[in-house]
Amino acid sequence: MITSFARRLTILFTTATSVILTLALCLSFFSQFKITKIQRLDSFTTQFLDLAHRLENSSGLTDSWLAQMETDGHFIIHIEDNQIPLFFSGSWETPTSRQYLLSLARRKAEEEHVNLSARPFSSSSDKTSVFSLKGRHGDTYRGSAVVISTEQGFRSMILLADTTGERRALYFQLSFFVLLEISGVLALYTISRYAVGKAVSPLEEYHQRQTDFVASAAHELRSPLAVIQASASAVSVSSEQSSHMIRLIREECARAGKLIKTLLLLASADSKSLSKDMQPVETDMLLLSLYESFEPLCLSRRIRLKLSLPEEILPKAIGNEQWIYQILSVFLDNALSYGCGSPDPVILLAAQTGKSHVTLSVSDNGFGIADEQKALIFERFYRGDASRHDKGHAGLGLSIAHTLAGQMDCTITLSDTPGGGCTFSLTLPKSAR
Repeated sequence: MITSFARRLTILFTTATSVILTLALCLSFFSQFKITKIQRLDSFTTQFLDLAHRLENSSGLTDSWLAQMETDGHFIIHIEDNQIPLFFSGSWETPTSRQYLLSLARRKAEEEHVNLSARPFSSSSDKTSVFSLKGRHGDTYRGSAVVISTEQGFRSMILLADTTGERRALYFQLSFFVLLEISGVLALYTISRYAVGKAVSPLEEYHQRQTDFVASAAHELRSPLAVIQASASAVSVSSEQSSHMIRLIREECARAGKLIKTLLLLASADSKSLSKDMQPVETDMLLLSLYESFEPLCLSRRIRLKLSLPEEILPKAIGNEQWIYQILSVFLDNALSYGCGSPDPVILLAAQTGKSHVTLSVSDNGFGIADEQKALIFERFYRGDASRHDKGHAGLGLSIAHTLAGQMDCTITLSDTPGGGCTFSLTLPKSAR
């Protein structure tokens, strides 16, 4: 589901940005095309007017000058004096014959009612607008014509500029913009895929954690339900072991209820609906109460429990007393379960850290926790025993402790105990009161 969402989001983002890129490139292309066209038309008009002025004054129209003019501008210049062409026949060979192109130009002039074979009557000169011609071999031209009155009669001129290269340049420019568009779309797709991947990565991780959470919760709840169902069936078949079966049912109901309560607490923490109720806490009294609660359990398991308090009275810490008690209970429960392989005692320790914090620790000399597991132990349902044979632990204790500490803005640290084992510490801010 997340993968499909990321794919659709990538396509949407790429499409939207590609449309914007396409519009920008099209606007840029047509603007540049229009500017270039106007510049070329202005240049042609300027050169045409210069030639017309020279023609009118009969100045500088030598064969060498006309040849140079044609070569530099790739022009076709045809001048007639009283319908008699100049001796100049051109400096370059056109793909389409000059005579055919000149006949097309005369036809264009006639369409605009400009007679190149007669003296103009209404004014001293008569000229056409700028027109376009197409040769027989794919060559194209821009042209204009003029007829000027003189004392001896009239003179006419046809000027054609080869624009075949301009069209090729336009196709090259268009190809460049298309290539730029394709490259831009590919770049946008790559960037979009990377950005969307980064954006949905936390969502994928959260979804995977939720999936694992549901699967683990179902696994943990299935075991007590199966025992309850089997015991209830046994009671209905035979009443000889009813007391034993009822005890099992009660134990499994209690275990399932505890698990559900823990899950509800985690859900409340995730939804930010837990009430912190932060108050000054007498840490030494809390540790004494915790010691008295766990001492009978330690005696029954032949484990020594040691309380180590500093000589001076511990300052009050700020926090939720019930949550602090629960966090330390988790630490002790884990120490009694996994640190009981050593004759050394489990130590409940308190100390003032600096001037602003109080640290409460539980230390054992058991098997310890491997370095590769230290980053995972606070995850929900994580246990070193992947087979989950230990019914007393669902893998939620340290997760609950970490969650409650986070709610109080406190920190939990894990370190190796000298000589083996591990030490869990809870650091609390000192109360100002």
